[in-house]
Amino acid sequence: MNKREKILLVAFSIMFGVIVGGGLLTWSLKSYTSISEENSKLRKRVADMTRNIAQGAEWQGRSDWADNNVPSFGSVEEARGKLLEVVQACAQKESVTITSKEFIEQAKPITALDGSTIEQAGYFDKASVKLTLNGVKEEPLCKWMFALQEPRSFLGITRFQMEPTGKDRTVNCEIEVTQFYRAGGAGTKLSKAQ
Repeated sequence: MNKREKILLVAFSIMFGVIVGGGLLTWSLKSYTSISEENSKLRKRVADMTRNIAQGAEWQGRSDWADNNVPSFGSVEEARGKLLEVVQACAQKESVTITSKEFIEQAKPITALDGSTIEQAGYFDKASVKLTLNGVKEEPLCKWMFALQEPRSFLGITRFQMEPTGKDRTVNCEIEVTQFYRAGGAGTKLSKAQ
C-alpha cells in the first residue's frame, strides 16, 4: 500500500467513524431523552397513585357517611310525596308561592338492537318535581333554595331557569328539585381495598 492509499484509508476510516459515531450518539441521545420522559411520567403516576391510596380512607368515610345518611323509601311515589312535602314546607316558611308542580318521569331503560334492555344504573334512585314560580322576589327565592339543599336531606336543585319580570325585583322561575334516595333501604356498598 502506498502513501496515498494509506491517507485515503485513514480519511475513510475517520469519516466512517464520524458518521457511525454521530448516528450512534444521536440514537443514544434520543433513547436517553425518551427514557427520561418515561421515568418522569412514571414518577408522576406513582405519586398520583400514592396520593389516591392515602385519600382512600377519606373517600371510604364519605361513602360510609352517604350510606348512613341517605334516605330510604319503599317506592318512587313515597319519595315523591316526601319531596313535595319538604318543598312546600320550605316554600311556606320563606313565603314563596309555587304556581305549578309536575313530577318528572325517570328515563326508561334503553332497548338494544337485539331486544334486550340496558339498565341505566346509578348509585342512588331519584324522584324529581318541576316547579314553576311566577312573580317571586329574589331574596325569599334564594333563602328557599338555600334551605332546600341541606346535605343530609339529599335534595338538590338539578335544573334552574330564571327570567326577570322587570318589576319590583321579582322573577319567574322554572326549577327542578330532585330527591336522591335508596329504594327499600338496600344499597350498594363500596368495598375497602386491601
